Amino acid sequence: MNQTKNFYIFTGKGGVGKTTLSLAFSLYLKNQNKNVSFAYFKSGKMDENARAFNEASNLADNLGIDLLPLDLVDSAKAYVAKKLKSKTIAEWVVKTPFFKSLINMIPGFNYLIYVGQILEIIDEEPDRIIVLDAPSSGHAQTMIEAPSNFNDIFKSGELFDDTKKMQKLLTSKDKVKINIISLPGQLPITEAIELRDSLLTVGDFNIDMVCNYAFSKLDIDELPGFLQTKVDIEKNALAELSPPPKAVLPFSSKTSQVELIKDLVPSMESLV
Repeated sequence: MNQTKNFYIFTGKGGVGKTTLSLAFSLYLKNQNKNVSFAYFKSGKMDENARAFNEASNLADNLGIDLLPLDLVDSAKAYVAKKLKSKTIAEWVVKTPFFKSLINMIPGFNYLIYVGQILEIIDEEPDRIIVLDAPSSGHAQTMIEAPSNFNDIFKSGELFDDTKKMQKLLTSKDKVKINIISLPGQLPITEAIELRDSLLTVGDFNIDMVCNYAFSKLDIDELPGFLQTKVDIEKNALAELSPPPKAVLPFSSKTSQVELIKDLVPSMESLV
């Protein structure tokens, strides 16, 4: 078994099963008696309402998984308070229109704050494992690239030191793992490859490709013609993926989301 990391990022196009897999992976680690939390970003801007993650929250609760909903305002307050060494001043700064506009207008600044908050938690609790149900591909790319981009902007000073630290940790293969989730088809695999290759131009990240919902992994001797055609298409698409995906996860016929997540748990060891 591979060494367990501190921070796992699950991303990919919408609809590929990021939330389901990140919950299944969190449950797998919980069953291994790991101190694991399922995390998500509640909002993308300082002045917007939290996004609806009620279903994921309820699923995590039903499965006994610790939940870490990250709020941008709270994360910003924590960061400013650390820098200014005053929670009172941080409360005031974060409420100012200028600060809100700064966070909302500069692409990736919100993700910089979120990543900083996650890394702060990991620093304070070395045995803590955070599994992030990250935003979809484009936003996740902005998040992962943000420390490097802002590092180039700041050049020196405290913010430069912070982004340098974030960049170093995100590229630490012992601590961080990025799982790019795809469906086993030509177009979604191509999109996943493009995301991987784009990220690797920024840093030497620890990235694995994972194909989800694969009929070709079902242990069935004879399939109806239309399903056999689908299996053949999947196999052809997967054959073009180089290097091969870290895992190809089988399609599950479970109708309950909780049962689906539990059904996937035995396959999660390969994602460590």
